[in-house]
Amino acid sequence: MTHKKNVMPEFTMEAIMLTEYRIPSITAYNRLEPTPRTTHFDRSLKAEVRDPLWMLCRQWQFGEFQGEDAASPVTAQILGMHTPMDRINFPNITFPYDDNIPLETNVEAERLTANLFLAVQMGRSFLKLMKEDGLIAHLSRLIGKYKLGYEPDPNDAEGLQLLKAVEGKIFDGYSLHNDITTVIAGKSKFQQWMEDEGLTQSDQDKFNIIAAELAGQYERNYSQPKEATHSAWLPSELEYQFAVSSMIEQDQQKTLSVDNYHEGHLDWYSFDLNLKRSVQLEPAPASSKPTKENHVSFLPAPVAFKGMPHPRFWMMEEGQTDFGKIDTSPTGLLHLLLAEFGLIYSNDWFLLPYPLEVNNLCELKGIVVTDVFGHHTLVRPAGRGPETDWHRWTMFHQTDVNNNTSNSNYFYLPAAVAGSLEGDPLEQVNFLRDEMANLVWGVENTVPSQIGRGVNGNEMALKEIKPAPFVPAGNAVVRYVLGTTVPQNWIPFIPVHMEGSDTEIQLQRARMPGAKSPLGVLLTEKKAPYYVNEQKIPRSGVVVERTFQRTRWWNGKTYLWLGRYKEAGKGEGWSNLKFDQIEDIPPREG
Repeated sequence: MTHKKNVMPEFTMEAIMLTEYRIPSITAYNRLEPTPRTTHFDRSLKAEVRDPLWMLCRQWQFGEFQGEDAASPVTAQILGMHTPMDRINFPNITFPYDDNIPLETNVEAERLTANLFLAVQMGRSFLKLMKEDGLIAHLSRLIGKYKLGYEPDPNDAEGLQLLKAVEGKIFDGYSLHNDITTVIAGKSKFQQWMEDEGLTQSDQDKFNIIAAELAGQYERNYSQPKEATHSAWLPSELEYQFAVSSMIEQDQQKTLSVDNYHEGHLDWYSFDLNLKRSVQLEPAPASSKPTKENHVSFLPAPVAFKGMPHPRFWMMEEGQTDFGKIDTSPTGLLHLLLAEFGLIYSNDWFLLPYPLEVNNLCELKGIVVTDVFGHHTLVRPAGRGPETDWHRWTMFHQTDVNNNTSNSNYFYLPAAVAGSLEGDPLEQVNFLRDEMANLVWGVENTVPSQIGRGVNGNEMALKEIKPAPFVPAGNAVVRYVLGTTVPQNWIPFIPVHMEGSDTEIQLQRARMPGAKSPLGVLLTEKKAPYYVNEQKIPRSGVVVERTFQRTRWWNGKTYLWLGRYKEAGKGEGWSNLKFDQIEDIPPREG
């Protein structure tokens, strides 16, 4: 029997790679899954402190240690072109524009009309100056020359009381002021009156001094246009219409037009660019300035706002802005964009100041930003780059009326008031539609009184004499009514065809039989025929008011002017106007 001895093979690398010498292994995969003990996230959101390593872990989870190969801006250079506006155009006149006066004052201010309150106010001012200069002895002469020839409406109780209180005691200061400022052949009418009365030269000199003080006081107190016809208000549109323009440079002029202004406050969005409109003014204003180049350099500052999220996890924000309470919907894109900016991209934006004088039309050419790596980046105006040809969307620029799709890249900073005080309405007219009568009514809710303020138009329209009671003929039980009437303060506007058109209509001011003329200015400032464009009176109606407004300008001067304001009405109305009616006659007593 033969026994064979087992011989181990030679220990080499080839032998190790043999299959029988390989070490077997088993691979297993495990997954860690959290087991929440509650469905609330209150404890997780508390960010409780465990240990320093846990805090670093939380910062890593929030991505604070993630590096970005992005540079920070260190300086920025801005280049802009500034074009000042030097003339203003109204529908019937063009005159130099002085930006030392608020633009609203230039546009809205209208001439004051004579009334008892203004006459007494100016008369008392002049009487006070007369007492200080020892001229009170001439009071009776002035009362005889400038009588208070004002007749308040019978329903104007306060106006009648004021007239009785001052009649024979004060003179008409408004008429006196007109004579002081009216010059004929180099001599004022007031001066001519003093000579005719035989006043001594000493008294004439004193009167001339206080007359100049009265005229200056009137000009300081009330801001008014030089002429009553210098008005930007269009009665047919119930709106203001004007334009401001620059000087002509190289056969080019920049004009900004405002065709529908009625809000009472002007801002950059009120103006539209119209490069094809020319506003001529000869001679050119002395204050005209050409377009100038403005190159400035600033250090960019990060954008900051209240409640802004901090870039570090352990920094606590102020709770002044709660983005979680933004009430929005799937179509509320503006709210969603605001939340996205505030929560995600707010710390990626930088702020650059840019000085711009008022009454200047600015065109930004571009911004060159220099970062910490020394690289220069040119930032073009929004919508001007070749990559934005497909949308061309920008903000804060003037729309070109000749090409709505173009991006003009112009921004106008008007010399407008930041805030003003507004008095109670001196006059208020409610234009409302009456579909039953197929009319538009101009209802004078508030009308000017002789006491210098507005009073209730319904009370002023009351009739003192009531019509006699109806006496039927024989034993008639019905009667025929040709037409009813409306209160005196309801002024009808009837639809009429526009000239040369069979389809388009406009509204013409009319008058009810036996009715008085309107008591306010809004419905009487234009002689017949007085038309209002039909599309300016929607179904909701419009309310137009005349109010005094007061503001303090940047030079410290106070401006007080009488302007107009239009707002939406409260819907349609019914005047109870009826025609061709058969009515029952109530039985007579007894």
